[in-house]
Amino acid sequence: MPAPKELERLGGLFNLASESSRPFLDRCSETKYLAIRDYSQASSVTVELAKQSLKENFSGLTNHADCKKCLATLQSAVELGQLDTRVITALEKLRSKYLEKVLSPAVRTYLKNDELKTTEIELLYNDALKIDGLLEVIQFLKKVEPVV
Repeated sequence: MPAPKELERLGGLFNLASESSRPFLDRCSETKYLAIRDYSQASSVTVELAKQSLKENFSGLTNHADCKKCLATLQSAVELGQLDTRVITALEKLRSKYLEKVLSPAVRTYLKNDELKTTEIELLYNDALKIDGLLEVIQFLKKVEPVV
């Protein structure tokens, strides 16, 4: 079990990351709401969110071959405006690999080293939130697509 000091640092990190990722996550929520009223517009907004996220590059992912493949699949699908099951699968794999190979080791290192600054780990955590936010929006769009 983590020591109280580690829990305090982790809690502070989550608060910082949550605040800085709030605008992106708010846009994801608004896009899901928009999907009920205007599916076509919501799809366009989702493609733009994905393009923006891919342009900003996910920290540390390009160092892992298995992540590069997922990123390439996402990039090509997003450029074509396709939000299909292939994109969902790629995002799920990307999220899994990102958590396993990038975020978890970085958080462990951060908790063990008091001198590490929160900025780098905050960027990594924000990227994880972006992956998850995009995945949620696209999954939601796939659920409401037949209805609208």
